[in-house]
Amino acid sequence: MVTLKKHLTLAQASTPSSGRIHFCPNGHRAQTIVRTDFTDEKKKAIRSLHSLNKHWNIIILLPFGLWIGAGFLALQTDNIFVNLLCYVSAGLGLSTLSVIVHESTHNLFTHNPKIDRWIGFFCSLPLLLCSQAYRIRHPIHHKHVRSENDPDDIENLSSSARVLKALYWVMFFFGAYLFLFDVPLEGIKRTAGRRRIVILLECGFTLAVHLTAWMLIPASVIAEAWLLPMLVAVQIGNVRGLAEHGITSKENEFIDTRTVTTSAIASFLMCNVNYHLEHHLYPGVPWYNLPKLHRLFDDSYRKAGASVYRSYVSLLIDMLKVFTSAPQTKGRLIPAHLRREICL
Repeated sequence: MVTLKKHLTLAQASTPSSGRIHFCPNGHRAQTIVRTDFTDEKKKAIRSLHSLNKHWNIIILLPFGLWIGAGFLALQTDNIFVNLLCYVSAGLGLSTLSVIVHESTHNLFTHNPKIDRWIGFFCSLPLLLCSQAYRIRHPIHHKHVRSENDPDDIENLSSSARVLKALYWVMFFFGAYLFLFDVPLEGIKRTAGRRRIVILLECGFTLAVHLTAWMLIPASVIAEAWLLPMLVAVQIGNVRGLAEHGITSKENEFIDTRTVTTSAIASFLMCNVNYHLEHHLYPGVPWYNLPKLHRLFDDSYRKAGASVYRSYVSLLIDMLKVFTSAPQTKGRLIPAHLRREICL
């Protein structure tokens, strides 16, 4: 049996009204799940999910095809509705590329860091993202998630509810743009020598490729085939980033990040990164096995009161309610379907 340790309290929300809606203002019945005490059977099942199936690596080609195909179609038509559909589709392709860069950082395509490094580089090129710096930064996030050393935790910037409210709105609209600048800066700060040179060379090469494209290709073509889709991809990234860690707890690994179960198509286009709680618990499990990992933990999630939302719409509605009140560092957003079960 899994050893369970009672949590006695949960920090209240900043205001009584937001507490009644979003948090457990009087404490909760949730329990701390000790991962190391899983049964041998469950541990064996988890180990089996770490194995690679390289046939799934075909996913690397999908976002390029979706982006290029939709961009090409957008250039062939003047129908506004078809164009909008193309921009969204191409944006989804670019968004998927960003998730592939993330997977490559964990070496989950080949288990060969040199090969996965190049996969990440080519997929990050259209995104203006420095993959080498990301490979340095992202493991730090995993090691120190929701702590003062987490480079991705905006709550480290301030403990003021008003400042946090502003920061969350900034992240909702501009987070991915800031991330593009922050990744290489953070990478340079946290490394030295050859790796720092590689970061600078990669940033220079990426900028040179994009500047060359702007000089050789008509601006109207770049706008329809890349710029407008990038706006879509960036907004998807902003929402996804907030969904993963926004307004979660720092108390325990089962509640310091969030999973959002959504449609099979949406999950596929995100390479199942929406199963983010599972990814943080076992970052060595490849993307196509994360739904299976989720099913293994279904009972544990209910007992822990894990932040497992059933759709991005319901999560965004809850988040926007909190953002318009007063977010603070000690509150955890509880999904509506769990509040009756775990709140006192």
